[in-house]
Amino acid sequence: MTGDNPIFIDQFCTGGGSTGGNGPNWKLDTRPVWRLAWQGKVPLWRAFWVYFVMGHGVILGLGCGTLLFILLAGFFFGPSSSWSGATGLAVIGTLVTLFFLIFAIWAVVAVWRCANNCTNKIRGIYARALMIGYVSVLALPLVKYVTG
Repeated sequence: MTGDNPIFIDQFCTGGGSTGGNGPNWKLDTRPVWRLAWQGKVPLWRAFWVYFVMGHGVILGLGCGTLLFILLAGFFFGPSSSWSGATGLAVIGTLVTLFFLIFAIWAVVAVWRCANNCTNKIRGIYARALMIGYVSVLALPLVKYVTG
């Protein structure tokens, strides 16, 4: 050991020291995860892979399961009428679609804002390009519906 430079010992695993990091006075951010992602304060890999990709899988699974459950419940409570199952599907289908759109908007904004939070900046560009394509694909049925 040479010189009079102090040595930083990361006793409490708080980061910082000679690497810059968060410093020895780092505190855990206790805000909700959805808000941190919306503000762009999570790493890009987490915003994309966990929230965007896996989130879509969870939403798809829950949505399909709910639709199937409501269809079967409608046929159970009104076995002689196919109208009861169709009504349940229409109502729940609308709610699932609304929930999916809210989630999709949140996920796209989160990935877009977190695109700068990665070491390889080309991944941020790829993530933003993918979000532009994703929004375009979601908007195409709406454009088709509006234009007739």
